[in-house]
Amino acid sequence: MKHAGTRQSDTAYERLREMVIRGALKPGALIEEGAEMERLGVGRTPLREALQRLAQEDLIEVVPRRGYFVTTISAAEMFQIFEARLSMEIQAVRLAAERATPEDLAAQCALLDEARTGMAADNRDPAWNLDIDERFHGLIAAASGNRYLAATLTRFYGLSVRTLYLSKIPITLAKDEIANFVAVFDAIAAGDPDQAERAMRRHLEFDPMTMIGLAPKQSVEA
Repeated sequence: MKHAGTRQSDTAYERLREMVIRGALKPGALIEEGAEMERLGVGRTPLREALQRLAQEDLIEVVPRRGYFVTTISAAEMFQIFEARLSMEIQAVRLAAERATPEDLAAQCALLDEARTGMAADNRDPAWNLDIDERFHGLIAAASGNRYLAATLTRFYGLSVRTLYLSKIPITLAKDEIANFVAVFDAIAAGDPDQAERAMRRHLEFDPMTMIGLAPKQSVEA
């Protein structure tokens, strides 16, 4: 939902990011600026600001004199994305266990409450379940106290989720991951980096293609 004071470029960024990640904008597709300005209800400058942000996240490629294109991704690049992300997720959760503030812990508890509410309603929407997972990782990154690490993880999370939508890789639902969420947050609250790392590794698993808490439960639909 758009809030008062939200910049047009932020709105365009969020919606375009979602379309790229979920495959609504296909790899290699040209971004038609006029069509997107009309669809998003923004001007050319906010749109280009959003596209530049997406280019920094490797979701959009800027081709001089040709325009903006959705990036393509190979199997080798998928592996490298997951490989790099694993190291950063472990670093983030260890730092979070050392640095989390009372506000961080409260936000983590609130997310668990929200997840349980959705689980009680048997919410199986892949978008909702992935949103819970993304926010789970985002809260840990924020609690790490390292804004550069948090920003990089946001970028790599988007790239990771995009590979799921493009590959139709199955996902677990929040109800199947809630025990891991609780274990990670409990370890952070206890200030135990080693336990936090073990819990995060259980969530991520060791197969690079199932590294965001994935298992063969439900396919992602683009």
